[in-house]
Amino acid sequence: MRPIVLPFATSELPPVGGRIGGAPEDFRVDELPLYAASGAGEHLYVRVEKRALTTPALIGAVARAAGVRERDVGYAGLKDKHAVTSQWLSLAGRIPDPGTWSLPPGVRILETTRHGNKLRTGHLAGNRFRIRLVDVPRDGAGHAGALLAALAATGLPNAFGAQRFGHDGTNLVRALDWIRAAAPGARPPARFLGRLLASSLQAEWFNRYLVRRIARGVSRLVAGEIVRLAGTGSYFRVDDAEAEQARLAAGDLVLTGPLPGPRRRPAPGGDAAALEGEIQRELGLDADALARLGDEAPGAWRDLLVRPEAIECIGPADAATEGTLEIAFSLPAGSYATVLIRELTRVDGDRDVG
Repeated sequence: MRPIVLPFATSELPPVGGRIGGAPEDFRVDELPLYAASGAGEHLYVRVEKRALTTPALIGAVARAAGVRERDVGYAGLKDKHAVTSQWLSLAGRIPDPGTWSLPPGVRILETTRHGNKLRTGHLAGNRFRIRLVDVPRDGAGHAGALLAALAATGLPNAFGAQRFGHDGTNLVRALDWIRAAAPGARPPARFLGRLLASSLQAEWFNRYLVRRIARGVSRLVAGEIVRLAGTGSYFRVDDAEAEQARLAAGDLVLTGPLPGPRRRPAPGGDAAALEGEIQRELGLDADALARLGDEAPGAWRDLLVRPEAIECIGPADAATEGTLEIAFSLPAGSYATVLIRELTRVDGDRDVG
């Protein structure tokens, strides 16, 4: 089984074409923190830039340089490997001046401050991307504005990108092999591997639901689906779709899709539950397999659509840069820039994240 092929949300518009450039500098990511550090507290916050390095490797290098354990280094999220990225890390205890740290090539400290708590996964509002496309056809750059405007207005399908499934979808294959065949209570050989495989399976479940839900029309509510109150973290089930339709049209409700697991609340019903039943049968998962998945993944609800913000489109400055196009935009935490770029280029691809 391979990951589902996602339809293009902007298929009625001509594409930009091209592809993401091959250098790390062609894919830049800057973390947007969930909150501003107070400037005081027991935790040292450092904003670090890395080039062509995974986040775990960065944490290891910083931990060694600061003389602390890796588990004492906090971070809000993983950043792409084949890229130039910046993110905040936190360290507790007696930390030597970061100016004295010995860091590997491609890693540098951008700024420091202090705060009262350790950074935890999820402590980020989103990410700011600046991506260079190369081999753009002569007339392709002219199509970028219309495509980006359409995605900002109607929303980008909040799909999980190809990198969530491993090279050529191998993580999904491994996840299905493990979860179908394992004895009750059995776990993968390593805890991290279990989480990785479970997250791949959750992502495929979500993407399949996303495709079905978009086909039903995202301007109309579906009975039994779970929605989020805009601007909050509150969710509820739509038991009367007609009664709630005006709130969706007004932007008061945000459509969501499922990441399966035992702790997601509330539970879906009606037509939405039936859509998930179709997915469960497609993936060949029985109740025991879902229970094993739940051991590794508690479950959650994820927005179906996101709107890119602060969009910039920078064309070639001169003949030397002809055929290139730089796109800058911000996305909420957990959303994939490669999904947006796929809409522009109409080319599937993947990038390492870690």
